[in-house]
Amino acid sequence: MIRNYLPDDYAKVMEVFRLNIPQFFASEEEADLTDYLKEHGDSYYVIEVKGEIIGAGGHHYPLPGVGRLSWDFFRPEVQGKGWGRKLINHSLDEIRSKKHVKRLEVWTSQQSYQFYAKFGFNVHRVEKDFWAKGFDLYHMEMIADKIQRPTYF
Repeated sequence: MIRNYLPDDYAKVMEVFRLNIPQFFASEEEADLTDYLKEHGDSYYVIEVKGEIIGAGGHHYPLPGVGRLSWDFFRPEVQGKGWGRKLINHSLDEIRSKKHVKRLEVWTSQQSYQFYAKFGFNVHRVEKDFWAKGFDLYHMEMIADKIQRPTYF
């Protein structure tokens, strides 16, 4: 079940985040996630199965007309089982419902950019060691009316 993030979820979300270090995130990014949840928790979601948070992710609006997917991650044992697709589609539906949004972005890394490409995102620029040493920024974009909804990968 996808539901809105609540401040009481913080410890469990951080636990799932830490399970993705160092494969998908650098430990230095933990403070950034904490700040993000304080500022954008109202458009952040968790996926709960049998009372356990197995993943989280969300979106925000950094500039007028721009929606950005942010901080999507899952417990390693559920990765590749379709939960990411469901969560991204949920966020994309929310963003798309905002008529003012004309462009979508995701800022990700070399470990995950191919996942977002399946939704129609294209690499706009790459910046080496942006997140931390060995974690490059892949800034990806898409025009809002070009959102793709893959049903399988």
